[in-house]
Amino acid sequence: MLATSRLYSFLDHKNGFNIHFLEGQKLIHDLVLLHPMQASGFSYFRDTFLGLLPIIFFLKPGESLGIYIDSENPYFRLKIETNSAGHTRTLLLPEEFNLFPMKITGKARVSKIFPNNAQPYTSVIELNNVETKDVINNIFNESYQTNSEVIVSDISDQSVMVTKLPPLNVNSNIDLTSSRKDFIKKNKNFFHDVFETATDDIEKIVKMFEDKDFAYMGSRQIDFYCPCSKDRMIMNLRGLYSADIDELFDGKPTIEIKCDYCRKLYEITKPEIQNN
Repeated sequence: MLATSRLYSFLDHKNGFNIHFLEGQKLIHDLVLLHPMQASGFSYFRDTFLGLLPIIFFLKPGESLGIYIDSENPYFRLKIETNSAGHTRTLLLPEEFNLFPMKITGKARVSKIFPNNAQPYTSVIELNNVETKDVINNIFNESYQTNSEVIVSDISDQSVMVTKLPPLNVNSNIDLTSSRKDFIKKNKNFFHDVFETATDDIEKIVKMFEDKDFAYMGSRQIDFYCPCSKDRMIMNLRGLYSADIDELFDGKPTIEIKCDYCRKLYEITKPEIQNN
């Protein structure tokens, strides 16, 4: 049985880098069950999902984040919503999407929600024939304005995000000349070895990074969680079909509504919608 996926955080004191390792095998296993896509469409879904989830590290307690990629060429809609507790849900439309796009034209939107109900922070990134592999890092660098880069494994359902820390956040004894690209190049073989091991064991993962002199800062669970409910479905239908309820039911006593995110089915009656 696969262990619950986790996002691990490590610190390279010597060179001033954070390393965030996403062990996502359970997540991708569950993703297959939730969204039975095939071929290249699922490969794109998987890679983007593993690439974007390390952003959870930047969330403070109680904060939530939505990442939405609205591509016009090729046409698709990708939604990833998560929070500081690691509860995540995701959706790729259309369901029959079966491409791994080499380049994307459209928009990426990032919406951050704060626990005190303040106005959400929203940023929009224009994607003009942007290579697929660059979309993730554009979101990190332009929306979060971090010096970060994500590496998604092609041999295991795992990823690594490397973040160069600002000089103010690191010890004055460190080597400030080490660039992000140099650091990644230097540790390329190590990251490959970690991916090749493909372990989900907490102690083994921590030991591999600590043996590389990366200090362990902690980890958090990442799992699928959808806050949908029958009451929410009813409220949505009331707002959308209050004037067309007969057409909605088309003479049937009940209708079935499926949550696009978690695929759960809800059976709803006409009186439930009419009962205000």
